[in-house]
Amino acid sequence: MLALTAGLMLAPLPARADDYFITVFTAESVPFESKKTHTFAALQKVSDGAVTQHSISWLPESRKVRGLTLRPEAGANVSLDETFKLCRELGMRVSVWGPYRTKPELYDLLVCQKQKLESGTVRYKPTDSMYPSNVACNCYHALWQPVAPHRKYAGPFNCGDATGPVTVHLFSKWLIEPCHTQGGLLELSVPKGEPVTRRAFDDKPTRADAIRSARER
Repeated sequence: MLALTAGLMLAPLPARADDYFITVFTAESVPFESKKTHTFAALQKVSDGAVTQHSISWLPESRKVRGLTLRPEAGANVSLDETFKLCRELGMRVSVWGPYRTKPELYDLLVCQKQKLESGTVRYKPTDSMYPSNVACNCYHALWQPVAPHRKYAGPFNCGDATGPVTVHLFSKWLIEPCHTQGGLLELSVPKGEPVTRRAFDDKPTRADAIRSARER
């Protein structure tokens, strides 16, 4: 996905030469169904009021998540617009942590990861515990690989909203004042009219919540 540059002034932002931000998104169906979950992120660099945006939204090239699969398959880094459209079509509720101001090192790590995913060297596998993340990974391990490459457990109730607090925790050493978010940047990553549930930094849905939701089906 090409970087999006928006030449607009964001008055609430501090007056610095360069600022970096990350927003973590999760999505899951209600009631919970593991094949209808997703984790993705938006990255922004603000320079003199102009915003450059990247995103990581790792899905199978077919756009059909199948749960257990025998072999890895071709993956695709999908645009935010298409990601939200897929979430809507599959009836998934989207939750959001951030946007958080971050140190540039995390931004750089994830932009490099985005480039690696788009190079075609990494494949997609929903249950990927037996594969190094630089060979094959699911959506949330695609985000975790640059900072926690050996964190690889994948289970049917570990996906969706439960990955949100884990992702934020893994990124926390780079986050600056995580209890303060920059809501003005959210409109650049969330397509107009798409509903999202805002989550606090310490909001921690768990796999137990997913299990309870799944029982409602």
